[in-house]
Amino acid sequence: MKKFLMIYASVFSFIWIGTGIYAIITNQPSHYGVLLFGLAFSFTIFLTSWFSNWLIKHYKKIDTMTKNLSIKK
Repeated sequence: MKKFLMIYASVFSFIWIGTGIYAIITNQPSHYGVLLFGLAFSFTIFLTSWFSNWLIKHYKKIDTMTKNLSIKK
């Protein structure tokens, strides 16, 4: 799951940052805004991918602890 999320995030980040760089090269209106949006989008999608992976790991750990407690009773 982590590999899929990182590939997904990388593809969309590449698209948005590439669009921003293209806008700067071709001197389109709001070119810096497009690049900044692409960078912010990339940061956000990588952060959410990391957070979802972290959350799933902790859910698994808590689930294992709960099973151990219920077996001991």
